[in-house]
Amino acid sequence: KALLPMILPIWHGGMVTAHSRHTGQRRFCLVCAVLLLWTSVDSPSITAFVTPKASLLLCRPPRIGAQSIASRKGIALRAVGETATVDVDEATDDTATVDVGKAFSPKRSRLVQAWGTVGVISYLSFGVAKVVPIVLEGLGAIDSAWQWGLLAITLIFFAYVEGYKGFQNGFSPRVVSRAWIVSEETADAPLWHKVLAPAFCIGYFHGTFKRVATSWGVTTVIFAVVIGVKQLANPYRAIIDAGVIVGLIWGIVSIIVLFASSLQNDRPPDFDPALPEETPYTAPKICD
Repeated sequence: KALLPMILPIWHGGMVTAHSRHTGQRRFCLVCAVLLLWTSVDSPSITAFVTPKASLLLCRPPRIGAQSIASRKGIALRAVGETATVDVDEATDDTATVDVGKAFSPKRSRLVQAWGTVGVISYLSFGVAKVVPIVLEGLGAIDSAWQWGLLAITLIFFAYVEGYKGFQNGFSPRVVSRAWIVSEETADAPLWHKVLAPAFCIGYFHGTFKRVATSWGVTTVIFAVVIGVKQLANPYRAIIDAGVIVGLIWGIVSIIVLFASSLQNDRPPDFDPALPEETPYTAPKICD
């Protein structure tokens, strides 16, 4: 399969025929076949083939904008499992090399991405702000060494289970991934998805049945635990709330880091956004 893109251009006469629209000159280049083999194996970029009436190979890579590549017609850009088009009239005697992810990325709104992510961060920060005064007051009731030990164990437990396992490895990348999803500018997506972007990012709606049920189930359990913890006397209530604060802060920081990284790399985290089968959005490709 890797040899097919090369065989087609060089099938006629065993040579690669290159045409230049500007000079009208024709040149033969067998070395291009070797370079193509090296490019198809080692390079993640796209190699462009012009295919109007005759098989043509354009040599030497120019700099062509990724967004303009996706919007033009006439030249087939063949990558692994992907095809795009550009206008033949704008082709030169060069190889059009573009980034696959950027060439096929739909247009997205940075404002909606920020609203969805910052909204979730604000939601978690509100929980931290409500619990901190309770913890500071309750920790003053600790009067024995074993209670301090219990506090240390509780902090470690919540940092790992809630912070690392729950937020960093699950909730946070899902929030950032779904923020990219809901920010897609498509006429098929309802406006209220963007208005309620923070709830969309959490997974309260427009997800698989398992995702939506899990999101609402976890929220319900959290509220039940909060009600139960309120019945405890200090310092035990403060000890548990201190662990909750550690987990929430871990989650907030992980969301900020993942979102900043996604903006820098111009791509969402490699995490399944758990979209339903019938969705107007373009699901990102998850790397293996």
